[in-house]
Parts: sequence; structure tokens; C-alpha cells
Amino acid sequence: MTVDTVLSRLDMVKSAGNDRWYARCPAHQDKSPSLSIRDTGTRTLIHCFAGCAAEDILAAIGMTWRDLFADEWQAAHEAGIHQKVKLPPLDQLALERRIIDIAEADLRAGKSLSTEDVARLEIALERVKGAA
Repeated sequence: MTVDTVLSRLDMVKSAGNDRWYARCPAHQDKSPSLSIRDTGTRTLIHCFAGCAAEDILAAIGMTWRDLFADEWQAAHEAGIHQKVKLPPLDQLALERRIIDIAEADLRAGKSLSTEDVARLEIALERVKGAA
């Protein structure tokens, strides 16, 4: 999807310069534009200055993360490019917390967890609880 699709789903969109806009955030009762939107050419960036989570903003306009990066992913898929994502090194507790955060985001998005995901989530919860 293009940035135009994102902008078409928002209210009170105002230009803030080249490839930048402000709009009312759909994730909270926004009286004046507090949502920043930026088009980088390969992805659309969003940020609510009132503190709304990007996942909540996307859900409110019926979109997902994939919609913000669709062109980049589609181009890589069509070119047969499968890049390995390098994550920064994590200590074990941070890794467990990240697993919990991912599971929580999936559940909030209405996705169901596989049996393997539930088992791994339970391990992560026990490890975090044990560290406390």
C-alpha cells in the first residue's frame, strides 16, 4: 500500500513538508492532529505524540504492519530475495520478554497462537517470573 492509502483513512490530514503529514490519531479522542506520518519511499512511518501504540493506530484504520512495508516486501518476494534479519544481541531475560511481547501483540491483533507458541510463551513467562 502507498502512503496515500494510509492518509485516506485518517481525519484532518495536514501537510508538514515533503513526504510528511500530521493527522488526528484514530486510536484516541484526538482534538487536534497528534499523529505524524512520513513516507520514506520504501515504507510509511507513523508516530502518535500522545503515546498511542502503532499497533492500536493500525487496528483503528484496519491495517497491519505489513501494509506499511508491503511494497518493500513484495519487491523482495518478486525478486526472490530472502534476507536474513539480524537482531541485536539480547541477554536471556530480554529475549524472554520479547517473546512475551510478540505473543501479546499477536493476541491483541486477534491472532491465535499455535501449540508450539503457547508452549514457548509458558517457558518465557516462567523464566521471567523466576528472574523476579
